[in-house]
Amino acid sequence: MKSKEEFAPYIVDKALAVEGLSAAEKNEIESLGSRHFFWEIANTLGLFYNREKVSAETRALCRAIIDEIREYMGEWALRDTSPTTVVFGTSGWRGVIGQGYSLFNVHKVLRAIVRHLQSDVFLQWNGYKDFSEVRAAGIFLQRDNRFMGDNWLEAARKELTSAGIKVFDAGMCPTGVGSAFVKNNGLAGSINFTPSHNPMPYAGLKFNPSDGGGAGAELTVHIERMSNELMAAEDFTPAEREEPSLVTSVDAGAFFEKYILEKSLVFDLPKIRQWLIHNAADLYLLIDFMHGASRGYVQRLLGDEVLQTLKKAGAWHTLHEDDDYSFHGMKPEPSAVNQRPLLEQLQKNARKFNLALAMDPDADRIRFADARMDIDMNRFAPIAYANVLAGGLKGGVVHSVPSSGFTGKIARGEGQPVVETMVGFKNFREAFNAGKVVMGFEESDGISFKGHTLEKCSLAGFLAALTALSDHNSNLSDQYLALQKKYGYYYPDRAGVDVKGVSVEDWQRYKSAVVDVLQHKLFKVGDTLTIGGAEKTIQSFNTIDGVKIVLDDDSWILLRPSGTEPKFRYYFEVVSDRELADAGPMLAAYNEAAESLLQKARDYVDNAK
Repeated sequence: MKSKEEFAPYIVDKALAVEGLSAAEKNEIESLGSRHFFWEIANTLGLFYNREKVSAETRALCRAIIDEIREYMGEWALRDTSPTTVVFGTSGWRGVIGQGYSLFNVHKVLRAIVRHLQSDVFLQWNGYKDFSEVRAAGIFLQRDNRFMGDNWLEAARKELTSAGIKVFDAGMCPTGVGSAFVKNNGLAGSINFTPSHNPMPYAGLKFNPSDGGGAGAELTVHIERMSNELMAAEDFTPAEREEPSLVTSVDAGAFFEKYILEKSLVFDLPKIRQWLIHNAADLYLLIDFMHGASRGYVQRLLGDEVLQTLKKAGAWHTLHEDDDYSFHGMKPEPSAVNQRPLLEQLQKNARKFNLALAMDPDADRIRFADARMDIDMNRFAPIAYANVLAGGLKGGVVHSVPSSGFTGKIARGEGQPVVETMVGFKNFREAFNAGKVVMGFEESDGISFKGHTLEKCSLAGFLAALTALSDHNSNLSDQYLALQKKYGYYYPDRAGVDVKGVSVEDWQRYKSAVVDVLQHKLFKVGDTLTIGGAEKTIQSFNTIDGVKIVLDDDSWILLRPSGTEPKFRYYFEVVSDRELADAGPMLAAYNEAAESLLQKARDYVDNAK
């Protein structure tokens, strides 16, 4: 195996030979290679061959170089024993494969989880008398479609069974399905190997306790501390073998179909199936699986009769069902950019009923479209929530602080409570468990429902969309426009900026400093901001997650650091009592204002160094 010093000039020379790269891209590749940021070279090439009109030969060369980088970093991940700093962010521990996220370090974090399962913290939180009950209940294992996923699963089986813990191994499995399995079968928790929608260099590990929801800080801080203690240990030995008698393979698809049929409070699966059969000739259904864990699970939910009917009628269409660890060079998230080809395909093949959807690799995020519009979660949530209420299930809604206020407006109009939390579906646990709400959603395209799971679940989103279609016999955009006329007009958007070439430790310090400036040192209630040439007065602040600046017309701007990667995110929403003919200029003005505020805070921190 080449050293990094040997691999750098080799792979840089290969990358620079790609025809069509700009001078800026070539300079970036050389700079990244000099710092051994090989994955970033792969990302640069991925963006290039998707952005530019390149020949098939050039595209193939880019993919071959990306594959070579991936294999090299994978080999490094198998061999490297250097420690890293473990941080459990919004949703578990994530890291770059071969740069901190190594097999050796995964064993350490898994060992920390095993110790956590034996701790009073875990036992008391989950209601166990002692560790023997945890062993008997068992842990659910799952992964998404990522590179080295089976390596991580094997490590988990070894660490867990070496401690005498039963293991239920589902292999590739959607996040929400694992959550439902844990709760339904009385397991002690789950370990899910996924970095969700992060780019191809990433791997990740999520731990959920016995209620199936994401572990809160009261648990993860314990795992994080023990993981970092093991990182500092000099005498760590990974578990070397698994105990097969403690391992059960799980058909999670069969389980989830039965779970929906028997336990769902929201979805009438037989009714959905019959509607699809009866309307197949008038339907165009397009699904982007993003090479992920939802493959096969969607088909299982619909059933063979529905699938065959849809295919025969020309209603069933899919994208990216193959295995592709590089995600065809794109970031695998349900985004506006990734949604454009779906929207274009619908517009070319429009039928009476049109629905496109994209699900991320671990199937906890989903985004929709029909022939009229792209429908992200900020647009879909009002549709889904109004439909739940119309179906007779009453209750409020819980959402994260960056999410649109539209669904909350509907809830308040119907006399139902609205709960706003920090980013992270794990923060919805209290509202769901208290019976306050019937639906929870995040603007980042996550959703779930009362009686379903405490995890966001794209399969639930898919069923909710089909329920809306079948209940109203109208497309999602028609339902959304009707809700706007009744409750008002909301125009949300978001953007962000990456912070490149920063270590885990430096990022933690830097983001904390920037947030402190945003929350305390730049502005106060009563100050004015100039947005699009108009003066807006700051009405209030919300600092539960970054800083949300609410203006006097109920429009707002939110700035916060990502909890999963080195990136600052900013969100904004224009609220109006009348429809805007073109919201683009106003959204651009809010985007510019958010960028300016973030830059002021970063300049303040940088100048203080």
